[in-house]
Amino acid sequence: MRLKSSVPAICFAITLTACAAHAQLTAAAHIALAQEDAGIVLGQPCAVVEQTQSTRQLPDGTTLTRRTEVRKWRDSQGRFRKQTSEVSDGQEPQFEAASIIDPVANTLTILHFDRKTATVFHLPDQGSNSLHPYVELDDIPLLARPGVQVKVEKLEPKTIAGVYAMGRRVTRVRPPGVIGNDKTVTSVSERWVSPDLKILLASSMDDPREQLIRQVTQLDRSEPDPSIFQIPQGFTVSEVQVPQKEQ
Repeated sequence: MRLKSSVPAICFAITLTACAAHAQLTAAAHIALAQEDAGIVLGQPCAVVEQTQSTRQLPDGTTLTRRTEVRKWRDSQGRFRKQTSEVSDGQEPQFEAASIIDPVANTLTILHFDRKTATVFHLPDQGSNSLHPYVELDDIPLLARPGVQVKVEKLEPKTIAGVYAMGRRVTRVRPPGVIGNDKTVTSVSERWVSPDLKILLASSMDDPREQLIRQVTQLDRSEPDPSIFQIPQGFTVSEVQVPQKEQ
């Protein structure tokens, strides 16, 4: 182009021993890849800036508001970079870390800007696009506790950041006692995805415990600078060979 930065869980505990590499990678890859972000998508480069606001109200009436900025890049070969920072009004975000998914090299790289370190996980070869294949929104399973009523609705398409988006609304009704609640708790969430770019463009959640709004505010569909997906000069690099998972 993710005040104190809130670093995604993927960027914690980067000092790994070889024997623990597979277990650590399993958790890291899940967080880095299996989110609303696009999986491996070819031929659809983009650069995205996303703003998120989370609001919670405490029993004494205090309102807690947390804002974050997420920046994402994807090139035509499916490389994907993401970094997140908390932000405050009038201040620029300070990114402390970034994750880079490279399906060409079959690696997952974690950058720490404050320490100028990079950890490169070399993943076992499990076939084409096995790192994280893209999954359509409607194919993502909806999980719910027993007793929770779930209703799914398709929404009318709309344009977000100049891109055609398809949406889905999910309403969950939790009867008393399901989550320790003494009254019925109803939450409504919406997600909007570009079927062309295959990337999340907006989402929201309206729940008595928390309100969340996420929106792409900038979107550039040109090819990102290749250096975005490379380790900066001067960084100390640690390389971890992740063993093949035993069957």
